[in-house]
Amino acid sequence: MLRLTKTSRILGFLGSLGLLVSCSPRVATSFWRIGTPADSTRAGYTVIHAEGKTRHCYPITEWTDSIQPNYVGKGDTYHQLHHHGVAVESEHMAYRIYFDKKQTIDPYCKRTPQLELAQSHWYPNDSLLAAGYGDDILRVSGTVGVGSVKYWNGQKMVHIEPVAERSQRIVSAKKDQATIEVAVKGWNPRSPRDPSIPSPLVNMTTRYTMLAGHRDMRCDVSLSEAVEGLCTGVQFIPAKSSAPRTPSDTSIIILPNGVLLASWGTDWPVNDSAKYAKETVGLAVFIPKAYAGALVHDKQNNLCLLNGTSPHFYLTCVGATKENHPVATNATEWLIYLRRWAKHLR
Repeated sequence: MLRLTKTSRILGFLGSLGLLVSCSPRVATSFWRIGTPADSTRAGYTVIHAEGKTRHCYPITEWTDSIQPNYVGKGDTYHQLHHHGVAVESEHMAYRIYFDKKQTIDPYCKRTPQLELAQSHWYPNDSLLAAGYGDDILRVSGTVGVGSVKYWNGQKMVHIEPVAERSQRIVSAKKDQATIEVAVKGWNPRSPRDPSIPSPLVNMTTRYTMLAGHRDMRCDVSLSEAVEGLCTGVQFIPAKSSAPRTPSDTSIIILPNGVLLASWGTDWPVNDSAKYAKETVGLAVFIPKAYAGALVHDKQNNLCLLNGTSPHFYLTCVGATKENHPVATNATEWLIYLRRWAKHLR
């Protein structure tokens, strides 16, 4: 029998505005629970029109779903949260993390350097787009996206399931730095490969930290047990392709201080190819040498296994066709930029 409990802590009215809207001129977080008109008395309540729906939302700082052990995950947490999970932004980029088994990171690119999620809530309307706002630039589907933490089952990348509990929270939101967190408890990483193989259950916490003025984020992973097969990486663009995928020499760069995985390509950012134009996007992940394991790939993803119980890595992104002044406009420029970016990372 499924037992599903949900807890959230609501910010005070001034606190919610400070954290989610205007506390920092350069870094902000965004985390919204979808409710009903009856929630209009809650602090920070607002009505958001997005994805063809009208949503009655209020800000939260954390959300937890507790599920009985080994439950594969049928709870629809993805649709209980606006923009489907916690998000963080600087003037240059925003990233959201899906609250479900995928835990995938999805980027939102700024046309003009500015904070936007307090107004666009990830889904800018026509008026905001006309005013120069950015938008979602990548169709991540079931891929690793950019820098998501996943599991390699020996043949392909799989999501983080089954688990006993999932949670997301805003750890901190200072003037020039913000940290968001994704955590699971009771994860059985071997179950997707062979449920008959006994394996210790794992607790994993993943923190993403973004600094003002940056387009990149640092990711810190903490594991209760070492996991052989824990991985991260970048998706191929477009992700859906009937042709066999083999990473090129230029998409895997071995540096003295670590491993750099890069991706460049053009695709529609969403399934609506009539309203939206294709976007050219560059993705990258850098794993320091101490934590970089074997390099692997499947049809949709270019991946690196992570060593140890406390690995960290870095991720970044550019919207070549979305940004007014992108750091790269083609794959060659992107690799030049990435080498400079990764050179001093540790």
